[in-house]
Amino acid sequence: MIPLGRQAYVAIAQGSENGFVQTLTRAAEPDSKVRGVVWLDEVVSRDLYASVGGVAVVGVRGYLVDTLPFHGSDWITGYNGIRMAVSAALGDPDIKAIVLDIDSPGGMVAGCFELVGWLRDAGRKKPLMAIVKDMAASAAYAIASAAEAITVPMTGSVGSIGVVRMHVDISGLLEKGGWKITVIQSGARKTDGSPYRPLDPEAAEDWQATVDAFRSVFADHVAEGRGIGKDEVLGTEARLFEGPIGTKAAADLGLIDAVMAPDEAFARILEEIAATA
Repeated sequence: MIPLGRQAYVAIAQGSENGFVQTLTRAAEPDSKVRGVVWLDEVVSRDLYASVGGVAVVGVRGYLVDTLPFHGSDWITGYNGIRMAVSAALGDPDIKAIVLDIDSPGGMVAGCFELVGWLRDAGRKKPLMAIVKDMAASAAYAIASAAEAITVPMTGSVGSIGVVRMHVDISGLLEKGGWKITVIQSGARKTDGSPYRPLDPEAAEDWQATVDAFRSVFADHVAEGRGIGKDEVLGTEARLFEGPIGTKAAADLGLIDAVMAPDEAFARILEEIAATA
């Protein structure tokens, strides 16, 4: 099973939480058959990315988690797999540029910002571009912000620059069912966030401070990657910029470089590579 801890901080688009949990459950099934992926303990470096005209295409798809034993799935991606794929492309003399092929609502905070900083450094070695197929939200947008340029289709969505942590209180439900939970603990705050009782105000205050701190780090990365002010990033209030109106607003704010279909964006990159060869 993929360890999430008792509660996990996630950088994910609103409305995607249930799918995130279902995807993690699916990934944890020991007998699940995963098509179209490479297992990282058996991998040959070139299997980690597609190569077209001297451009490495690295998938950033589905829900994003810190570590997975495989890479190449359309429904879940590990930050470790992205790092391995980009690292392999950097070491391939036939690769002149790297494209992050993104379609993701985001995922876990753990490991995300470390990857973003590493990708920004990688982009100084070879051109690194982000082409959004449909969505680059939250953690996926953080990854995109490390690229030299970001394109998104008119029907796509980007942004959601924020962090969320949730608490579910099932104590009332249990009481109605005739269940009473007795917890024996050592340490007054050992069970902060327990679903068997309402969230304590002190714990809620700590959680809020933590998500605010993570959002600040997120905004720092976006501001550095996109060359815009941190206050402008925070001013989006974690809005998801969707469709014709939203993507234009994202471009006006400097969150993306162009509203463009993925195939057109990739064709332009190939043209630029050919022109400099």
